[in-house]
Amino acid sequence: MNKKGHVALGVAIGSAALVSPYLNPYVSSGSSWQAICSSVLYLAAVAAASLAPDLDHKTSTASNLLQLSSSKRKGAWMLGWLLLIAGLILFLLPQVGYALPEKATACAPFLLGTGILAFSLSKLRSLLLLAGGAGLLTAYMLYDWPWIAAFAGVALCLMPVIQHRGLIHTPEFAIALSAGLWTFAQGEAWWVQAICAGAVIGWWAHLAGDLFGREGIHSFLLPKVKVALHLFDNGGLVERTIARSCWLVSITMWLLYIVATCTSTQIVPGARAILELY
Repeated sequence: MNKKGHVALGVAIGSAALVSPYLNPYVSSGSSWQAICSSVLYLAAVAAASLAPDLDHKTSTASNLLQLSSSKRKGAWMLGWLLLIAGLILFLLPQVGYALPEKATACAPFLLGTGILAFSLSKLRSLLLLAGGAGLLTAYMLYDWPWIAAFAGVALCLMPVIQHRGLIHTPEFAIALSAGLWTFAQGEAWWVQAICAGAVIGWWAHLAGDLFGREGIHSFLLPKVKVALHLFDNGGLVERTIARSCWLVSITMWLLYIVATCTSTQIVPGARAILELY
């Protein structure tokens, strides 16, 4: 699936899960207003997580949010080389006895520094992923954050080097991530529970969407075990039809959910009333 299909399917699955009496207590509790706010946070997390597994693809929608456009990356890479070469020339010539004006020599550190900065901009996605991973690992080691922080930190550090549809797209990774987020959410604030629940649903919805395509998903422990249904091509008519149908289902369920939430401060009975309508 492409980005539109993944988001549409994720939101539809997340909306269906929201009215379930099993998920609802973790997402919506308290007053009607708080229930709606937490549900909105939950749905936003579902949509984000439905794209997040594609961070292992260098040009996916998720990755493009972390980097410059392709043309700008190429321009930054070329500019970085030019600035580094110029800086090295100005730095090395005086070392071999070739006299240069003092102002020209003083420019060498500036050119070298801006060259490194230009290179960094061309690899902005990798740097942000590594910085995020390092931050989570540091928080785990120094501030006793839960183990899911270390797990996510290692995953972010691996993102720039692993192949697309590799480790990140395996059920084993999703199981570990789900267990970590679900364990972490217990006892936390309502908005933390909503975001964690949404992240779990969205991640699994992404894997479910990938099952329909030609590449499918595979097991990490058993790499030869692969499931690919070959039902449609990415971005084709069938996928667009499924995406539109998913949005229609989501909008209908949300309208019913909001009405039920606003008429009852107890969300679970309201959810059951919605289920009875189907």
